[in-house]
Amino acid sequence: MSRICLALLVTACLLPGCGGEPDTPTANGGAGPVAADPGAPVAAAAGGQQVVRVIDGKKWIGEVPQDIYFPDPLQVATDRRPVGGGAKAANSPAAASPSATPKTAAGKDATKSTASAVADWKSLITIETLSSEIKKIRNELTGHLQNVGKFNSGMVAIPAHGATLAVLADVATRHPGKVSWKTKAKFVRDLSAQMFSNDLARGRKSFEQVKGPFEKIVEILDGSEPAELPESKDQAVFSDVASFGGVMQRMDQGFKWIQTNARDEESYKENSERVRHEAAILAVMARVIEEEGYGFSDDEDFVKYANQMLKACQTIEVSIKNEKFEDYDKAISAIDQLCTRCHMGRR
Repeated sequence: MSRICLALLVTACLLPGCGGEPDTPTANGGAGPVAADPGAPVAAAAGGQQVVRVIDGKKWIGEVPQDIYFPDPLQVATDRRPVGGGAKAANSPAAASPSATPKTAAGKDATKSTASAVADWKSLITIETLSSEIKKIRNELTGHLQNVGKFNSGMVAIPAHGATLAVLADVATRHPGKVSWKTKAKFVRDLSAQMFSNDLARGRKSFEQVKGPFEKIVEILDGSEPAELPESKDQAVFSDVASFGGVMQRMDQGFKWIQTNARDEESYKENSERVRHEAAILAVMARVIEEEGYGFSDDEDFVKYANQMLKACQTIEVSIKNEKFEDYDKAISAIDQLCTRCHMGRR
């Protein structure tokens, strides 16, 4: 199991955030980390406002484990694989694990993606929510790609947009709901992946790398057919088109928004539509990270945590519909604890 990707999963779940839009790094106003041993000692550092806690011999600074940060987070977040398969990305779980034939938890050859084989996409996300998220991504990327300066300032947020766009475009090909660009969704998916064919860096070269495919995506969404579309399969393996880092980045953004803006009964009612939107995106991503190509489908605990997160997201939807704040509160706490347990069991 790649230590980098495991650490990245946990970083996405635990990094603190601040309110605001999902593509902005935010400070977490939610509950603190959950110790693997509830009776573990907690020690406060003398002086200052930061609290250092020791849980099972590990140090926590405030609500964040001390050892989860990367020296170059942008490089890790932009980990990807090229369109259509090919060589594995250097930081990918599959590249770090040289196993010739990935195995499922049951020990059988994983010839199909766990996620795509079992997912009932209609039950996870409505076509309206899918379309709304893609529209939001389009608007965000349009702002980031106005010029090189805006690209540079927004570059850290772009991988999450690209990965989410690729995932949802592929889901659109499988979803029974209709969108006007459904027959060309596979091109949107692969063009999204093309935006990250090379690692992003400040400057015009990466700006043009992202802007070219994005302009073709906009044409497709507007009902046109741009020239020189990629040769695209009807369906793809998610890990070939959406970087693990970008997927986890989007999950982090959505959950931290919920924690910051909808953690009491009044605010969860006021923001119910946005919460339902974020929970649906989180449910889709929880299913996607079980994808065999990401390298975790043979980890029984990881798959269990992902499935429990998906169910918690569905509980959020039902509890909002039925106005059951207690159930909603338990679901949010469950997601928070799942992220922490996944981290602490793999360090």
